[in-house]
Amino acid sequence: MDQPPKRRSLPRWLSAFAVLVGLFALKAKAVLILLLERARLLFVNPLEGFGAMQYAIAGGSFVVTIVAYTNQAPLAVVVGFVVITLIHELGHAVVIRAKGLRAGFLVFIPFVGGAVTLKDQPRSVYDDAQIGLAGPIAGTIASLVCLQIYKVTNVPHWLYIAFLGFGLNLFNLIPIGMLDGGRISAAVTKWMWLIGGGAVVYKLFDQPNPLTIAIAILAAFQVYASIVREKDDKRFYEITGAQRTVIAVTYFGLVIFLGHQTWMALSRLELLLKTVTR
Repeated sequence: MDQPPKRRSLPRWLSAFAVLVGLFALKAKAVLILLLERARLLFVNPLEGFGAMQYAIAGGSFVVTIVAYTNQAPLAVVVGFVVITLIHELGHAVVIRAKGLRAGFLVFIPFVGGAVTLKDQPRSVYDDAQIGLAGPIAGTIASLVCLQIYKVTNVPHWLYIAFLGFGLNLFNLIPIGMLDGGRISAAVTKWMWLIGGGAVVYKLFDQPNPLTIAIAILAAFQVYASIVREKDDKRFYEITGAQRTVIAVTYFGLVIFLGHQTWMALSRLELLLKTVTR
């Protein structure tokens, strides 16, 4: 009596493989849809709701800042630096709007930088950290664009602008007070404020100046306000381990990257200066 032929296992493997591919495709599609949905939220008007007064303050302070810097560097470098500052602040404003919040004023302050005020306060320390990160990320991208333009054109002004941009965004990541780093570090650990506070105290004694004094006073006020807020609204500081990890990795990665880029740009500028003076 003839035995029935054995079924080959290959079709089963193919079927299993097809199922895996299908599951992967569905998962990838879901992730892609989620990413696109998140990205869509960033396509907002960062200055939505601005009136004539807000535009006047933003435009006026932009021009005043350029004029104030004209004795410090060539006009092209000054304009480029202030534009990077603008892009930095718009980065904050985009995420503010993406979070459903409203920006108040966009203002530029000579020899300090810029700021975007908030009409509505962030709902959590995680949202606040994301808003804080958005500025340095946008400013870093703008600085990288300037660096690439320099590599293509070999025009030193672009390298100078990139260096100033990297330095500006790195400075803003110092974990203290009203700087972006102070807002970001609150989502990681408030103990980081001791590092920033120690740096400010050192500068107060080493090179006291009105700007350092102002930063110290504002930082002290920020710490006090944080203590009061934690007592009144404990939910604001609730954050998951995953969220804390994302903020920490992004923050420290950005600090390391900007530190390296600032040092590299400075080295290139010094090399150019030596070449010119020979």
